[in-house]
Amino acid sequence: MGIQEDRYVECFYAKYKGRVAIGVGYAQDMVEIFPFVLEDEGGNALGIIAMATLSNDQINSVHIFHLSAFRPNGGNGTKILDILCIKADRLNVTLSLSPIPSPNGEIRQMNSAQLIRWYGKFGFKGDSLLCRVPKIF
Repeated sequence: MGIQEDRYVECFYAKYKGRVAIGVGYAQDMVEIFPFVLEDEGGNALGIIAMATLSNDQINSVHIFHLSAFRPNGGNGTKILDILCIKADRLNVTLSLSPIPSPNGEIRQMNSAQLIRWYGKFGFKGDSLLCRVPKIF
């Protein structure tokens, strides 16, 4: 694993004390997944994130296993990704995720194609696995 990827996960997991018991604790390759409630600067809960550091032959990254806003369609998903991307840029960390819809009972839920376009606005590229390389300033 890369040191900066571990620092990225620890930075969020240590900062946000809200823990979430969700059905992901370990990935198939037994990587520990860290789920938590992400807050804005005012301490308002925005949503749930579950992430882990991943390393394979092709890439070292922080993989986002789950991302959901508590209030869908209200801009909180955008706020969450802005927070994650800014920190990834500062720590020079590649982010990855799979654009799979998570049923939440909402009628206006995005499908995979819509999710790919939405994540693309934040610099994610790919099809079934999306990656975002950090912006270097």
